[in-house]
Amino acid sequence: MRIIIPIVILSFTLIGCEELLNLPSPFTSYELWRSYNIHDYTIEQVRSCFCIDAGQKMKITVRSDSVYSLMRLSDLAIISYPDSKLYLSVDSLFGIIRNSKTDSLIVTYDSEYGFPTTLDINPQLHPVDGGVMYKTSNLQILK
Repeated sequence: MRIIIPIVILSFTLIGCEELLNLPSPFTSYELWRSYNIHDYTIEQVRSCFCIDAGQKMKITVRSDSVYSLMRLSDLAIISYPDSKLYLSVDSLFGIIRNSKTDSLIVTYDSEYGFPTTLDINPQLHPVDGGVMYKTSNLQILK
């Protein structure tokens, strides 16, 4: 009997701790991103797919939540429309995540700002034409 009581108490204690660890975050990643009120910034992004400039690291300048300019970092070439539309602002990445109905997605988020650092769309279709992965990093807020 002396052993059973401590085991029961320990079991309830561990169950309570597990419930505390599973409490929802006060912010979703999108809410965290929006809480910073960032609308002008630069990011670096790599788009991996069976497509133009696949695997090239690009620097995206975003003004008022829209892609303003795109530069390929390997040679500092400015990429113009329509090729520039293949790279996405943070809000556009969130738009894909929030409105995805048929695509399978794998997403990781930046722990500080909440933006998607990896967005893999239809990963089962890699490397054949159809899937695409965005890796986004190096957020720099513009003033």
